[in-house]
Amino acid sequence: MRREDGLSILSLVIIIAILILVAVFAVNKIFGKNGLVDQIKETDNEYNTTEIVDNLNLIIKEKYVLDSKYALENGKKIEEVCNPDIIFAYLIENGYIEQLMDINDNLVEDQYYINPKAFKGDIASNAINENGSSSNGTKVYKIKKNDDKYMIYFVDKYGEEQELGELNLRPEV
Repeated sequence: MRREDGLSILSLVIIIAILILVAVFAVNKIFGKNGLVDQIKETDNEYNTTEIVDNLNLIIKEKYVLDSKYALENGKKIEEVCNPDIIFAYLIENGYIEQLMDINDNLVEDQYYINPKAFKGDIASNAINENGSSSNGTKVYKIKKNDDKYMIYFVDKYGEEQELGELNLRPEV
């Protein structure tokens, strides 16, 4: 009888040890490096980056449509009421973008920060604060002119630029 009690206790200890190992493994798979939580955050970031491009281009298209209507009603050419300078002034005025400054607080020509908080919805949910500041580096969305195109970039905390798409300044209506 005592031998059976000893085996029961030993079996119970082995089962508890196995359960603890399984729990540690599961927690590591969920919260560890490259775990499920990290993968979800990365997916959320990718979703937000494409949403930045889409929403900026949608805002420009909406402005272009309104300006086209205004130009048509007032007998003006669309270029008079909606050109890149006017579009960028509109985006700055409404807080969607801000002029990029260098380390000496001088304006950097044809480069702008994108303010994700100015957009509605899930774009800002990625917690990229104030042009991307985070505790372990700076992450920003920015617009930079390349030749005759304005390209949108995501810049990670290491300064690596990832091209996200083109800013469409002449949308088709």
